[in-house]
Formats: sequence, C-alpha cells, structure tokens
Amino acid sequence: MVHLKKTNVKVYFSLYGDQFPIDYISNTLKLKPTHSHTKGESIQRNPHSNIIQNITNFRKETAWEIGSDYEESLDVDEQLNKVVNQLKGKEEKIIEICKRYNLCCMFMIVIIMNEGFTPTLSINKEMIKIANNIGAEILFDLYANPYKSELD
Repeated sequence: MVHLKKTNVKVYFSLYGDQFPIDYISNTLKLKPTHSHTKGESIQRNPHSNIIQNITNFRKETAWEIGSDYEESLDVDEQLNKVVNQLKGKEEKIIEICKRYNLCCMFMIVIIMNEGFTPTLSINKEMIKIANNIGAEILFDLYANPYKSELD
C-alpha cells in the first residue's frame, strides 16, 4: 500500500488480452515491462494491505505493462510523457501485436490526491494522436484522501 503525504501520480501503458507471449512483446518493442502477469496466475496481495481475503483470486487475462511508479507530482503530463516517449515510433509494432494476438491497449492514469492538492490534468496532442493511432483507451483512477480543513 502506498502511504504518501503529498499528491502522487502513476501512469502506465498496458497491452492485455486472453493469452500471449510476454517475452515476444518485450523483444518486439525492445522494452522491459515494469509489470506483467499471465492469465490464470494467482493474485498476490500486498502483505501490508489491510484487506483480509480468505479466497484466492486468479488473473482473468494476460497483461504486459510499461509505466512509472508513484511519483510526487502536481502535473500529470510529466508522468504521461515518460511513458509516451518510450512508445514513440513503435505504434506500427503495437498495432501489429494487437492484431496478431487480439489484444487491447490502454493508458491508465492513477492519481492519489492528499491534503487537497489536485494536479493539473491535461492530455497533450501527441498523447492523443498516439492513443488514437494504436486504438488505446485512456482511463483514470482517482483517489481523494481526506484532508484537514483550514477551518478546524
């Protein structure tokens, strides 16, 4: 679990689908994934999580991801650019991989807002163009943690 005092942003790009060779994606794109998992793998919970679960859940799809870790930020564009820059010039290969293995792709933007600090949220033209060219969705996952009011 991430315990951070200031607002943090994580961005990743994911190729996902039923089953496909993760190493093939890495070799074709010449990128090492920051995370990957295979359909049917058990989902490992963080041992420090406050979630108690008595059943084992399994991955419903295979995924290959490249992205940032959580970073203190008040401008999502910084983390987006780090991910998009790694994918520039690889759009045709991504399209080919998606067709070959019937995959979907997405950009996920995760924002954890603390103390009421909300980051600038903009998606530049280059990001829109790349997402459109490869048929990627753009998703947002927002967490607004409580903060102390100045009136307290």
